[in-house]
Amino acid sequence: MSSADVLGPVAEAVVAPRATTHAPPGAAVAVEEGGVRHVAARGVADLDTGEALTARHAHDVASVSKTLTLLALRRLFADGALAESDPLARLLGSRAGRHGEVTLDELLRHRGGLAPWWPLYLVPGFRDDPVATALARPAHSARGAVRAYSDLGLQALGGVIAAATALPFADAVRTLVLDPLGATTVTPGRPSPGTPTVSGPDGDAIEREMVRSGDPYPVDADADAFAWRTETVRGVAADGNAFHAFGGAAGHAGWFSDVDGLLRVAGALAGPERLGLGERTASALATTLDPGQGQGVRVYRLRWRGEDRVFLGHPGFTGTFVAAAPATSAAPEVLAVLLTNRLHGRPAPGRDRLVATEQLWLETMAHADAALHPTMTGERP
Repeated sequence: MSSADVLGPVAEAVVAPRATTHAPPGAAVAVEEGGVRHVAARGVADLDTGEALTARHAHDVASVSKTLTLLALRRLFADGALAESDPLARLLGSRAGRHGEVTLDELLRHRGGLAPWWPLYLVPGFRDDPVATALARPAHSARGAVRAYSDLGLQALGGVIAAATALPFADAVRTLVLDPLGATTVTPGRPSPGTPTVSGPDGDAIEREMVRSGDPYPVDADADAFAWRTETVRGVAADGNAFHAFGGAAGHAGWFSDVDGLLRVAGALAGPERLGLGERTASALATTLDPGQGQGVRVYRLRWRGEDRVFLGHPGFTGTFVAAAPATSAAPEVLAVLLTNRLHGRPAPGRDRLVATEQLWLETMAHADAALHPTMTGERP
């Protein structure tokens, strides 16, 4: 069931010009509450053509992809194929390198001590085994001591899923998660043929500058001879490791989706029973050992319809967000999706001009609450 374009002003607020930061050229916003779906899209998918953005456009969801890795692992935990306490060495053997004792739960909670990021594509021989290349990097912090958000840890978990299922990673996620959810519009590496898609950044400019400057992560690799992308990225992953090293989808990034596909994923976060999972999964996702970090998802407490609600979600660097508030005895579940092309611009924005995806989402949810529940918030749409 869907309703009128009540979220139109909310999407317009996302793309409205900002004084000191780059506003996304286009945005799609969706909230599904109590079975009623509200969707709105505003702005453009591509600044050069002026193509209007719609809810059907596929977006590179970047780190929102990590929720698919999480859900696939929860299926394998439930089936008994894997356990949260399993060390990497049990599944990957010598490929786990110096991180063999790190457990799957530690990686999901970003407590495995792995480096936050590394341009694997600058390591000689990276195509032979990008997972092993990631795990050959030295530890960034003491295992289990502190939360240190790590793309490399999720890349390793993608390798674990492939090893445990004897399937390519993307095929395993399709079998374990997407097919059961009917999420046919969530695709690995690129959108389905004929699907409209949005434009992203100017090639690898952001990562190239990260390597050059060493900000925020010092890199000692030789980048001079690398074939950096320079054209506008559209229809392939913007993330350099997903595109160059893994050739598409990986445990940390590289999936594409439209609004409907991510709402189905949000449904599994709110109600794991949709994937045949039970209370153990619901409890694990919401349990925080570090502030705001659940198992594979971030945990937020937001004011919604006059009450404090817990939302489980994840941002993506491209300007995407998926979130869900599980149903309570007093309130229905709430599913939320934000899809923007915040890396696209003329001129293309540098990292210092990008408004944080999490900030975009928090602003969007506040505006959506006011639009959908004016009598609760005291505001009007």
